[in-house]
Amino acid sequence: MTNGWGFSLQGKGENRNCGRGKEQMSESNINLLHYLKDLGPTPSGRALHLHLSGLPKANKTRDMIAQAIGMLNEAGRRATSSRVFLLKTLDLVLVCVGADPGALRQTAANIHKSFGRAPVATNVYGTEEFATLIDLGGHDSRLLLYAEALFAAGVNENNGVDERIRGGIDVYLQVMERIHAIDITTILLSQAAYATLTAGRMVPVFREIYVSIKALEDAFCPGANLVKRRTLFTELTEHLDTAVLKVVRDHADFGHRGLSLNLNIATVATKPFAEFDASLDPKARSKVVLEFHRDDIVANFAQFSRLAPDLAARGYSLCIDALDFRLLPHLDLKGLHCRFAKLFWSHEMDQIGDLLRDELAARAKRGEGVEYILARCDSAGAVRLARHAGFAMLQGKLIDHMVKHSIPV
Repeated sequence: MTNGWGFSLQGKGENRNCGRGKEQMSESNINLLHYLKDLGPTPSGRALHLHLSGLPKANKTRDMIAQAIGMLNEAGRRATSSRVFLLKTLDLVLVCVGADPGALRQTAANIHKSFGRAPVATNVYGTEEFATLIDLGGHDSRLLLYAEALFAAGVNENNGVDERIRGGIDVYLQVMERIHAIDITTILLSQAAYATLTAGRMVPVFREIYVSIKALEDAFCPGANLVKRRTLFTELTEHLDTAVLKVVRDHADFGHRGLSLNLNIATVATKPFAEFDASLDPKARSKVVLEFHRDDIVANFAQFSRLAPDLAARGYSLCIDALDFRLLPHLDLKGLHCRFAKLFWSHEMDQIGDLLRDELAARAKRGEGVEYILARCDSAGAVRLARHAGFAMLQGKLIDHMVKHSIPV
């Protein structure tokens, strides 16, 4: 079975259930021990141990811990390799190779600041420091000894930890970890975006490659709602970005047709994207559309404004995804270096068909140069609106069906 791009969709037959309860809570402790044993003495290896267990209980909320995990992952991206562990005590440990010690200390200070610089009780190393930086070059065995002690303590001891907090976050960490260990194509989907030609005929312009979050939940953690915790979900999607970029980079057969990738803005500044970019020649880049969600652009506008001109100059086409039709009259998309703008059809849009038609026509008349896509065209009403308002491009299940059976718009 394939996903329309020639990538194999055969699963590996592994058990991907995220697990629950005390068995789940002990897994990171075991994983840390295994990881340290496998890594061994490494000259440029370092670990940053954050003693969250010593903070007042009021400070240890899921959102605050999730924010700390995100900051550690950001620090890890500047290293040769890295991994974050959330221990059963709620302590966080970043193990990395090739990271700058000064940058790690600054990360620890920033995280402590996010916790209000709350005082810390005496930690497992006998100090009252919020963070401990450990050299894994062979002379400092404190973390390894602590990991062995945690393992020996077993799963019957929870040290008063709120298992709901630990378990809720651990689901995300396990999914992030397993994303990089399995064939990501098992949850990759694709859908074409079509341009409308004369007589209603449609031709594909590019195929959007994206991860099915529902398939991700079913495969890794049945019953969980990964979208529920926004900070952790954003961190998860950045891991998905890395996995998808690797798949596309390693499958040279995509190059003869256009495709689009849904990415976080933060991903563009990472090493995996640089490696993906380096694998493309100018002709291949001209066939790649990078889609960024409108909320991501708003939240990270300064970074997007800095990156967008260079991405466009390198040959990529940029698309603002999930654009709210109510915001359209107030946006200068040409100034954002966007070639495409994607709106999602909804019943509300039927009430402003004339306004949409006039707005799109006015933008075309003044030479804006942006092609508007009406996505989620899954009903006859969506097709009628697209035709009435003059959308240049369409995307959706009904559009796929019409193209398959040669039915014009």
